[in-house]
Amino acid sequence: MSDPDARRPAGPVVPHPFVWLVLYFPLGLANGFPAVALGYLASRAGLDVSAIAGIVGMTFVGGGWKFLWAPIGDYTLSRKTWYLISIASISIGLLAMVVIPLTRSTAPLLSALTLLTTVAATFSAFATEGLMAHNTTPATRGRAAGWFQAGNQFGQTAGGGIALWLIVHSPAPWMGGLALAALLSACAIPLLVVEEPPRALEGASVMARVADAWRELVEVLRSRAGRIAMILAILPIGTGAAMFLFGAIAQEFHASADVVSSVLGLGGGIVIVIGCFAGGRLADRVSKPTAYAVSCGLGLVACVVMAASPRTSMAYAITTLFYTFTLGMVTASFTGLVLAIIGETAAATKINLFFAINTLFSLGMLRAAGWAHDAWSTNGMLLTEAFTGVAALVVFVLLARHVTGREA
Repeated sequence: MSDPDARRPAGPVVPHPFVWLVLYFPLGLANGFPAVALGYLASRAGLDVSAIAGIVGMTFVGGGWKFLWAPIGDYTLSRKTWYLISIASISIGLLAMVVIPLTRSTAPLLSALTLLTTVAATFSAFATEGLMAHNTTPATRGRAAGWFQAGNQFGQTAGGGIALWLIVHSPAPWMGGLALAALLSACAIPLLVVEEPPRALEGASVMARVADAWRELVEVLRSRAGRIAMILAILPIGTGAAMFLFGAIAQEFHASADVVSSVLGLGGGIVIVIGCFAGGRLADRVSKPTAYAVSCGLGLVACVVMAASPRTSMAYAITTLFYTFTLGMVTASFTGLVLAIIGETAAATKINLFFAINTLFSLGMLRAAGWAHDAWSTNGMLLTEAFTGVAALVVFVLLARHVTGREA
């Protein structure tokens, strides 16, 4: 039987995988802006860390439920059209968050804007995923996936830091917001070198496609590997919750805006990408659940190290970068775990389900971290995440032995 890929037309020309980093960057920026830039500015404005956690937590809600509206991006407008609409919506949302005063009374409005902006950003993700699936071959998809994940992580870290730097160093905050909008618009340039994919299952109803995706999900969850992955997605480990509040606690370490924008921005972006590669290599050498557990364990060590560190700007930079590195390992190892069990049919739906569950349970850990900080200060927040993670790892070890299901 001939290879279907061999019969594929000469086009599209496979672009350099760097384009996926650029196209996926806006989603990371939409998630990183509230945590890094808004978190730091809100702390300077006198908002409680728990209030800041409530604003940042909206990014988890938007990302956690995106699999529910993914069919809209799949079956309505073209991928490129949805991408442009998403970029425009993100730009408007970020600009609004920049110009609205940061006070207790505006916190609910900022939470709503964060949620809406995050939801808008998910459509850039749907578009990028569809374009990447069409514009790559089996021989190039692994490398493309690496750049793809790097774009998300770099956007959450470096993107948030870049946003903070622009806002702080602009003559007026709205000017920084316009600069962010220009940066987002530039991310659409790679659309010129990628081909729009044809619509899959043309003529089939949306309900028929949803039913097929549901059947695929059930098959995965009937497998032992799928059930183990689901347990890991639910347990409060590898959440990276503390990182979303590092901007808010920077003053305690006497860290300036430039230090925060550096270690949570460009420096953090570089370190988290290195962590992604390290986590991927680890997942190739040991079983993927073990790789994920080890990566999460290192993240818990980072929490303890930060809690024990002196309250200096240098200590803040070093411990934050260490934590960020472990978060990259967690992200890569969990992605490898999910990719190993989902197969090819309805892959995006299955990936987003596991990621969504992980995101929603991470929201709970983020809120707990905010409450722990208000009750017991920064050390209480960090040690709460560490002790909760240790308990979750123990639960996983106990449960994994008794999980049943068909073999993949």
